[in-house]
Amino acid sequence: MPPISLNRRAILALGGALVLFLMLSGAITNHVRPDIVRNHIPDSWKSTSKLPPPQQDPLLEPPKEEPPHENPNQEEIFPLAKAGKIPKINPKNIVKDNNLKTPLLIGFTRNWYLLEQAVVSYLAAGWPSSELIVIDNSGVMDSNLRGLLTPKNPWYLNHTRLTQLGVSVKRTPTLLSFAQLQNFFINYAIEQDWDYYFWSHMDVVVISNEWEEEENYKGLYEKAVDVLRKTLDERRNWALKLFAYDWLTLVNVEAMKDVGAWDTQIPYYMTDCDMYARLAMRNWTQDSVDAGFVYDVASHLKDLAVLFPDEGHESELNTTRFNDLKKKLQFMMEEKQKNTGGRNYWQARQDGGKGEPFWRNPKGFERGINFWIDKGRELFRLKWNYSDCDLVQKGYKYGEEWTRE
Repeated sequence: MPPISLNRRAILALGGALVLFLMLSGAITNHVRPDIVRNHIPDSWKSTSKLPPPQQDPLLEPPKEEPPHENPNQEEIFPLAKAGKIPKINPKNIVKDNNLKTPLLIGFTRNWYLLEQAVVSYLAAGWPSSELIVIDNSGVMDSNLRGLLTPKNPWYLNHTRLTQLGVSVKRTPTLLSFAQLQNFFINYAIEQDWDYYFWSHMDVVVISNEWEEEENYKGLYEKAVDVLRKTLDERRNWALKLFAYDWLTLVNVEAMKDVGAWDTQIPYYMTDCDMYARLAMRNWTQDSVDAGFVYDVASHLKDLAVLFPDEGHESELNTTRFNDLKKKLQFMMEEKQKNTGGRNYWQARQDGGKGEPFWRNPKGFERGINFWIDKGRELFRLKWNYSDCDLVQKGYKYGEEWTRE
């Protein structure tokens, strides 16, 4: 048989198609996509849930004023907090009689503005500050705790502000990859004797669904508690409850231990495919659930006070403020998804702080992550002798890793 050859046009076409596929699947970012894995898991491996799917936005008119692009030189996006005046949240978002623990872990590596925005949005949606824990994975040891970094530094974290908000901080011993950070979450949960925990990304904004009828209204936190209570009451063999992909996730510690936790040899992309497939192979279920609106963003609001009700109107729902905020967040999410630099372009935008403790070249840091993303993809292929996420559909069984050649 003569050798197969491709002309230059065909090669370019194939290359373009591959890049498009990787962009859609998230392979060229370090953001995990359990929705992709979920699509490859047969329905028989999932538990049935009566909860509605994540809210899908109807087409919205663009905001009258486009939200500002993130300005790395803007050193304060929550002036009221700086002045010691934390706005009141809507009392309808407060859950008074909840006897369940709801620890929420949010990992941080870089970009304080996005982290603060995520934290404040959870607080405004009713999540108790005492249950919210930021995991400082900046890799700068105690430099943030001692206030040695400036806001222009990508790895700056404002411990004082988080303490003011009632949020606690736990530091990792050194910079961890995504898979290592996930295992840090699991180990921390074991240390705290938690059977479960929530975790979320630092580049999200959450808001409660104020479009619901007032008599049926529940805030995002109350809905998350309902999901937790229902999950515990069912006593199923559950592993994950996924709120809008993994942007907010409820995790069963026992399931994570059963499959040996995350494979840290696959540090970023494809580590999710490996983990969720192994869970499915062991009959641990992974369900989509809903609690409200969750936006994946790469920029920040000009003033985080807009996440709270207007003073004197704290109990009102579906206000002009809420609808304008929702439009802005939808615009910010679409802007991130459509950015020609990729979804995670924001991660290397800040470049200040040179000369401060543990400073790294941000663009070089990003290149290093991309290198390990590629290596992780290669190791996944070696581990399973297969390069896609649909391991379960292809008939792979638990324990078959490293056995097929």
